[in-house]
Amino acid sequence: MSERILKALMQLFAIVAEVDGLSNKSRGIVQLFLKQQLNQELVDEYLKIYDEYLEVHHKISDKKEGKKKRTSLNSVKVLKICTQINGELTQKQKVVVLIRILEYINSDKTITEQEMEFATTVADTFNITKEEFETCVGYVTCSNENIPNFANILVVDSQEKPSSELNSKHIFSETIEGKLIILNIESVNMYALRYFGTSELLLNGQIINPNNTYILTQGSSIRSSKVKPIYYSDILSKYLNDESKPKILYKAQNIEYKFPNGAKGLHDLSFQEESGKIIAIMGGSGAGKSTLLNVLNGNNEPSSGKLTINGVDVFGEKDKIEGVIGYVSQDDLLIEELTVFQNLFYNAKLCFDGYSDEQLEKIVLDLLSSLGLEETKDLKVGSPLEKTISGGQRKRVNIGLELIREPAVLFADEPTSGLSSRDSENIMDLLKELALKGKVVFVVIHQPSSEIFKMFDKLLILDVGGFPIYYGNPVDGVVYFKEIVQHVNAQESECGECGNVNPEQIFNIIESKVLDEYGNLTDNRKISPKEWNGHYREKLLKELPEVKGEQEIPKSTFNIPNPLNQFKVFMVRDVLSKLTNTQYLLINLLEAPILGFILAFFIKFYDTDIKNEIGYIYQENENMPVYMFMSVVVALFIGMTVSAEEIIRDQKIRKRESFLNLSNGSYLCSKIVIMFAISAIQTFSFLIVGNSILEIDGMIGDYWLILFTVACFANMLGLNISATFNSAVTIYILIPFLLIPQLLFSGIIVKFEKLNPITTSQTHVPLIGDLMASRWAFEALAVNQFKENDFEKMFYQSKKQMSEANFRKNFWIPNLKAKIGRVEANLNQKENAEQLASDLLLLTNEINKELLATPHVKFEYANDLTPEKISEDVIKKTNNYLDQINKYYIKVYNRANEEKDNLIRAMQETPEQKEAFIALKNNCENNALNDLVTNKNDLKYILEVDNQLIQRTDPVYLDPSGFRAHFYAPRKKIFGNYVDTFWANIAVLWLMSIMLIIMLYFDVFKRLLGGMEAVFTKLTRK
Repeated sequence: MSERILKALMQLFAIVAEVDGLSNKSRGIVQLFLKQQLNQELVDEYLKIYDEYLEVHHKISDKKEGKKKRTSLNSVKVLKICTQINGELTQKQKVVVLIRILEYINSDKTITEQEMEFATTVADTFNITKEEFETCVGYVTCSNENIPNFANILVVDSQEKPSSELNSKHIFSETIEGKLIILNIESVNMYALRYFGTSELLLNGQIINPNNTYILTQGSSIRSSKVKPIYYSDILSKYLNDESKPKILYKAQNIEYKFPNGAKGLHDLSFQEESGKIIAIMGGSGAGKSTLLNVLNGNNEPSSGKLTINGVDVFGEKDKIEGVIGYVSQDDLLIEELTVFQNLFYNAKLCFDGYSDEQLEKIVLDLLSSLGLEETKDLKVGSPLEKTISGGQRKRVNIGLELIREPAVLFADEPTSGLSSRDSENIMDLLKELALKGKVVFVVIHQPSSEIFKMFDKLLILDVGGFPIYYGNPVDGVVYFKEIVQHVNAQESECGECGNVNPEQIFNIIESKVLDEYGNLTDNRKISPKEWNGHYREKLLKELPEVKGEQEIPKSTFNIPNPLNQFKVFMVRDVLSKLTNTQYLLINLLEAPILGFILAFFIKFYDTDIKNEIGYIYQENENMPVYMFMSVVVALFIGMTVSAEEIIRDQKIRKRESFLNLSNGSYLCSKIVIMFAISAIQTFSFLIVGNSILEIDGMIGDYWLILFTVACFANMLGLNISATFNSAVTIYILIPFLLIPQLLFSGIIVKFEKLNPITTSQTHVPLIGDLMASRWAFEALAVNQFKENDFEKMFYQSKKQMSEANFRKNFWIPNLKAKIGRVEANLNQKENAEQLASDLLLLTNEINKELLATPHVKFEYANDLTPEKISEDVIKKTNNYLDQINKYYIKVYNRANEEKDNLIRAMQETPEQKEAFIALKNNCENNALNDLVTNKNDLKYILEVDNQLIQRTDPVYLDPSGFRAHFYAPRKKIFGNYVDTFWANIAVLWLMSIMLIIMLYFDVFKRLLGGMEAVFTKLTRK
C-alpha cells in the first residue's frame, strides 16, 4: 500500500476507535494489521501516526459536545477522508480498506450502530454495492459456529461429505484441524481468507493468525508440515469449475516417432487425459522429452499411431482443430522492443478478428490482471541481457501469449527453467489454474521442487532413447520405482516430518550405476531403458478404454483475421518495435548519410594549383564514376544488411504463431514493405548529403529511383538468406560472398571484355554480368547522368549522329575497303581460299546491315559477295557503294555538327549568356564520366569478331540490335521497340526483385539448402 493510503487508514481507525486509553485493544489490532503489510521499522512509524490521530480525536471527544454532534462530525471526517483517497485507489484496494475497517471495528466481537454507520459511509463513498457490503460484514463478523451459507463462500475442512443443503463450496483436506473460510468478492476478483482452528498454518510462509482476515494473491499457498498444500489454483478451481462447458479428451494411441535418419526417437506410447488435468513430462538428457512434445503438439507427425482430440485426428483433420492447441516454448518468444501490453495486444489482434481495439484492450488487461502483471504493462520487455522485467515476469508474458486465446490443449516446454523457486511456483500455479478451467496442460519440467511436483495430476517419465517408463500419479511414482529395486522403506513417498517429496530420488534409482569389484561406479546402468520400459509395459500399461460419445471440439472465440488485416497487424507491430529500438533507429538513419558524407568529401577532387582561382568544378572531378559506382555498392550493402536478420530474428516467434495458421504471405509482405520504406529513406538521405557535397546539379530523383531500386533488390536478397539459414553468424559470413561478385562482375572493376574468354563476349554484356544487379544499376546511373543532364540533353541527338557518321567514315568504311583490297589480291592470286571466304562473309554481313540502316543508298550486288560469284566488276561496284556511303555520312556529320554549332552560338550571343553557358557546362557535364561512357581511353575503336565489325568507341551513342546489349548502351530493344536504358534497367532490377519475392514465398533457397544437406549427409555416411 502507498503511504497516503496507510495514513488515511490510520486516521479512519482512530476515528472509529472506542477510546479507552492509548493502550486499548484496538491498538493491538492496528499493530497486527501493520505487521502483515510492513517491516518492524515502518510498523512503529505508522503506529506513532495512529497514536497521534487517536490522541487528537480523544481530545476532541473530551469536549462538552453531545454524542449526536460528535457522531455527525466523525461521519463528516470519514466522508472527507474517503473522498480524498477515492480517486487514488483501485476498486480492489477500496474493498481491502473496507475489509480492514470492518475487521477493526469487529475486534471486540461487537459492532455498534455508530461504527456501522461509519463503515457504511466508507462503502458508499467507495461505490461498493450494498449486497457486497453486507456480504463482507457477514464474512468478517462470522464465527466457526455461524459460517454464512453463501455461494461465494468456500470451506476447507476434514469433513468428506458436507451437507447437500449448503450453497457454499467445499474442499476436503484430510489432516487439517479446524476450518478455512474463503470469500470470493466477484466485483474485483479477489479472495479473502479466515482460519478457525489452532494448528500452525502458513500462508506464503507466514503464520496464519486465527480469526484475522487475509487477502489471497496470485500464487498463494496454504501449507503446514501435516497438511497437504492448498494452492491458489485449488481454491480458484472451485469457483471456476463449469460443468456446462464441453470436456476435452486428448488421446494418444500407440504413437512412435522415427527421425529422418531412421533412428527411433519415441517408442510405443499410449495414454488419454481429460480436461482439468496437468501432466508433467520428465526425463534425463537425451530421453526425448522435446521430441515427444513436438509430436503431441502437432509439430512432428508420428511415424505410427494416432493422436486425437475429442476423436478428431490431430494430423489428419488439422482444419477442425485450428486454434485448439497452444505451445509455450522454452525460448523467449517476446518482441523485446515492445511493452508487455503491446506484445499481448498485437498477439490478440491476430487471434480475434472482428474485435474492436477497445474489446481487445479489455481482454489484454484482464489477462494481465490474472497474470499479476498490471504494474509492468507499460514496461518495455527488453532483452534477457538488458532486463526491464524479471525472468518470472517474462515467463508469464510468454505464457500469456498463448493463454489469451485459451487453447483447449496447452503444451509448455520447461516454463520454470532459470527462475527462482517462488517464480517457478507462480508460473506452475498459473498453468494449474488454466487446467482447472477445463483445459489439458502438458508440461516438460526439469528438477521441480516438492511443491511443484505435487501440483501435477499425472507424471510421464521417458528414459534415454524415448522409452516410456512411468505414467501415473507423481507421488506414487516414488513408491513404484522404490518397489522395483526393492528399496528400504519403499512405501515412503515423502518425508514424514516435513511432507516434502524429492523427485531426484526417482532419477537416482533410474540411472543408478553398477559398481566394479573395487566399489567404484562404472558407466553401465543397473537397469537399461529397455528393461525399465518392460516393467512399465508389464505393470502400468493398460488397454485404453473406449470412450463413446466423445464431444465435439469446443467452440472458441479464436478467429484469425483475413490476410489483409494480418498484414496490417504485422506492419504496425514491426514498425513499433523498430521505433522503440534506439540503436536500430540511429544506425539505420545515420548510416547512409554518414557514408554519403565520407564518400563525397574524400572524392571531391579539384586542382589546387595556385592559378586555379575557381576552386571545385563538377566537370573536372575525375572521381565522379567512382562516386556513382560506390553509391550502388552502398545501396546494395545497406539494403542487404538491414534485412539480413529480419526473418531469422522472428524465427521463434513465427514458430509459435504457426499454431495460429497465420498467412505467411501477409507476414512476408509486411517485412517487404517495411524494408522498402527504410531503403527509401536511407538512399534519399545518402544522396541528399553526397550529391550536395559534390554539387551534382539536379537529377536527385533519377539517382534516388535507381539506388532505391537496387536497395530493394538487396532487401529481397537479404530476406531470402535470412529465411534460409538458422544462424545470424552464417548470414553475415555469407554477405561478402554475395557482395563480392556484385563488385567483380559489375563491369567497372574489371571490364566485361577483359574477363576470362570462356565467360566474356565482345558483342554484349556476358551472362554473368547480366545476373548482377550492380551492372544494371551502374549502367542506368552512368548513362542517365550523361544523357539527361541539363547540358548534354540539348546536344545528345546531334552528337549521336556525328558519332555514328564519324565511326562509319573513319573506321568502318576503311576496314571494309581493306577487306575488299585483300579480296581483290586473293582473287588475282587464286590463293588462300579460306581467308577469301572469311573476308567475303564479313563484307556480306556488314553491307546487309548497312542496307537496312540506309535503304536509300542502293546496292544490288550483296548476294554476289561469295567465292563463287565474286569478280572484278563486283569488287568495283562494292567500292563505289562504299564511296557513296562515305559521302552520305560526311553529309550527316556536317549537318549534325552545324546544328550543334548553331545551338551553341545561339546560347552565347551575349557575355551573360556565354557565362551562363560555361556555368551550365561546368555544373552538368563531367569529363571523367564522358570518357568512361564513350570508351575514350580504349585505343581499339573497332574489332573484328565472328565475321562482324564491332564498334568499341562511343558505346553510349550506339543503339543495340536487341535487348542483350553492350555496356553503356543508350537504350534497349524490347519487343521491337526501343526503351531508354534508365527505364529498361530499372524494369530488369524490379523483375529480379519480384523473382526473389516469389522464391522467398516458396522457400526456394531453403529447400535447395535442405536438399544439399541431405545429399552431403548421405555422402559422408558412405
